[in-house]
Amino acid sequence: MRRTLGLILLAASCGAMATEPTPDGIDARPRSGEKSWTLFCEGCHKPGTEGPGTRVLADRLGWDKAPLKGRQDLDPTYVKHVVRRGLIEMAPLRPTDITDEELDALITYLRQP
Repeated sequence: MRRTLGLILLAASCGAMATEPTPDGIDARPRSGEKSWTLFCEGCHKPGTEGPGTRVLADRLGWDKAPLKGRQDLDPTYVKHVVRRGLIEMAPLRPTDITDEELDALITYLRQP
């Protein structure tokens, strides 16, 4: 009896914790382009030499094309293709990770200076 009650209480507390939003509201959907950038992209594509993705782009395209943020020449179709299928070391993101609407918002965010 105690074991059953303990399992019920444990399961109930796990469910309560799973529904609590994170402090910065990152779980709110749809996410803004900025939140998606912070969650999925910024870790590897930070400006400067800190981001490994930025360094790879600099090696391939030069430092003027390495930062993604603020680029007006990024083709939205290509960005969607890379995000959905991945590229080299970049893992693909499923529609459950980032929806099409959120991906469009991310592309809009990238194009802003």
